[in-house]
Amino acid sequence: MFHSLVISLPIVICLFWAVFFLIRLFRHNEERRVTGSLVCFFGVATVLYFDHWLYFSGVICLAGEWSYGIANLCVYPLYYAYLRALTRVQRSIEVPLLLLPALVAVVLFPIARFGGLISDRTLFYVIRICFSVQIVWVLFRGWQLLLNTIRRMDDTYSDYRSRLLRPTHISLVIFGMTSVVSMTLNFFGRDFFAHDASVELPASVMTILLYGLGFVAAHTVVPPEAVAEEMHADDAPQVEENALIHRIDDVMREKALFRNPQLTIHDLAREVNSNRTYVSSAINRQYKVNFSTYVNRIRIEEAKRILADASYSHDKEAIADAIALSGFQTDQTFYRVFKEFTGTTPLLYRRST
Repeated sequence: MFHSLVISLPIVICLFWAVFFLIRLFRHNEERRVTGSLVCFFGVATVLYFDHWLYFSGVICLAGEWSYGIANLCVYPLYYAYLRALTRVQRSIEVPLLLLPALVAVVLFPIARFGGLISDRTLFYVIRICFSVQIVWVLFRGWQLLLNTIRRMDDTYSDYRSRLLRPTHISLVIFGMTSVVSMTLNFFGRDFFAHDASVELPASVMTILLYGLGFVAAHTVVPPEAVAEEMHADDAPQVEENALIHRIDDVMREKALFRNPQLTIHDLAREVNSNRTYVSSAINRQYKVNFSTYVNRIRIEEAKRILADASYSHDKEAIADAIALSGFQTDQTFYRVFKEFTGTTPLLYRRST
């Protein structure tokens, strides 16, 4: 009884998240691509762990073996499809190519069982190899995808909205842990886990990791407007880089653009009569930082100037003006960024000047 309960837990968790995201899909019009990919991922994972449950419960059937092999080759590409949807990357042939082994398995499995052209053992090893390649590819490309998206966001927006993707980093770490467990199980094969105890441990670990994946995904909301598109050069005139960076610095301070909490690189590019590609490149080359860090560095300089102003009779008043006049959207963001740049708090900085 206990054994059956433990090995069924991954099914329950996957089914729970599949239903959860399905309900979210029908209740909300936004994030349909993101939510839909999660429904597919957890739906296929439910089938996969149901086939596991059948096998370890002693129920061996052709349909279960067939769906197990196909689902095994679908789960990781579908999670990668979720990452691409979350980061608003345009659709490409990458996900269909990752799903191609599953499609091939649909055809090869009946041939192996009924045609005799391919042995079950050969097919099993082919699935193992494809599964391992998928895991490595999805982990590598997924991490690369997140880093590139964060870079684009920090090169476009000044409000550190790339922090919205921080939970996804956690999710990818959890995903990596599930990958290690899955690759280990895949390497040994299901026959290796013949005893109840040897099955219960990996089932318990996978239950925890699968719940963590769903929990992080459920609490990661990235609005469409929060993700920058890839930067491409446009028709704005190209200016010599030194002249451009001087113009950028002058406009930022003279027009106090940094006081706009929603300032984007598009806004700055319009002010200096250039385009975002040239502006981003000039800032990156000259100051070795992205657009977001560049703007927030100026904001902190302004905040420090206000905090050092002796005309303020109360610390709270000085700090309130430092927040309001330096362009930070929230108090929490101001305190966090101020500590990152100065190593101290606004109050301690004011009292030390």
